[in-house]
Amino acid sequence: MIKACATAVAFIFVAGCASEPIPATTAKEAPTSRLLAFQEKSAPNDGKLVVTRDIGFGGSGCFYAVAINGTLAARLDVGETSRFSISPGEVLLRVGRDPQGKGLCAFGKSEWTQRETVLRPGETKFFRLSIDVNGKTDIERGDM
Repeated sequence: MIKACATAVAFIFVAGCASEPIPATTAKEAPTSRLLAFQEKSAPNDGKLVVTRDIGFGGSGCFYAVAINGTLAARLDVGETSRFSISPGEVLLRVGRDPQGKGLCAFGKSEWTQRETVLRPGETKFFRLSIDVNGKTDIERGDM
């Protein structure tokens, strides 16, 4: 009986560690010191990518990185959002542990999740950076 209760409590604790989405409209803006690329519009028809990191306890002690087309674009904290001006066409988004992380935040920084999207001229797309109960990052389409 004690073992069953302990297992149930452990399951509830771990299940509570996954991140939860937050709308980009209510998330706090990432500070400019951690927005590293794609901040200036390079052409009138540039599109916009908005990436928002989920809220929740999982991974909350570390920044997580967003790379766009192979360039480190941002280092995001829990509940932060960032906006990027991108040339239209195919875009490769990668998320993972912050490559500048130290100590425990340095573990697993070579593991990235990536997704492709196509950005049309002037289009805005929203994405969310999530972290599951195992600490694995993902990036997927999100809401405003």
